[in-house]
Amino acid sequence: MTSTAPARKDTSAVNVSLRECRLVTGRVLRALGVPRGAVPAARDTTVVAQALGLDALRRLHDDADTLRATAALRGRRRADGPDTAVDARGRHALVAAPDLLDLAVALTHRHVKARVTVTDLVRPELLDVLPVQAADFGVALTVGGGAGRGERVLDCAPLQDPAPGTEPPLDHVLRHGLDVAADLWWSLFHLGSEALTPDSDLSRQHTGRSVFDESGRIVGEVGEDWADKEADHAVGEGPAPILSDGR
Repeated sequence: MTSTAPARKDTSAVNVSLRECRLVTGRVLRALGVPRGAVPAARDTTVVAQALGLDALRRLHDDADTLRATAALRGRRRADGPDTAVDARGRHALVAAPDLLDLAVALTHRHVKARVTVTDLVRPELLDVLPVQAADFGVALTVGGGAGRGERVLDCAPLQDPAPGTEPPLDHVLRHGLDVAADLWWSLFHLGSEALTPDSDLSRQHTGRSVFDESGRIVGEVGEDWADKEADHAVGEGPAPILSDGR
């Protein structure tokens, strides 16, 4: 009897689910210092951009230093009214895009037609994700090139005729997953692990908010059993613990 060798599985790429992609992307953004309140929008922008073929996960990985350096910055709006200018101040498009989307939608609903000129943006080509996201808010948005490098012009108007039969990108990912280069995926996975509580014997015994001592060691978890220890510290027995959220 002749045996047939099993077909080799392609290990150069992995298919990740929507949940996995959002989880790892969110962790990476937190590890790079993106403010907590801005993480969900930047995370979903990254996933949608990846689903659209904009190679957003590669940009997230390769531009990690830029993201880390500019994550806490805020763009400056230099003009008011329907014709608006925004100085992105060197921010990365994956983090700046949600703010620009909010501004474009608000201006369109207020003025019917609007134009937003964005300058000093890193990876401005990633703003091509905005037309898809803006359509969810009833806005037809087009992205045009600006006068200089790092500049884009967003023209906005009410959406008249949504494209029929178009599957939303996140729905597509939900059904089919995303194919990501294996080396890229695992690099992002390990980078995102920097946002997690450091591994230790104690950290493996529970989940939830951790309590640290002054040297950074985990000494407990917030819960019913910690209430008595907090009371002891309140009456002067040693330094107060530090919760994982900094309080």
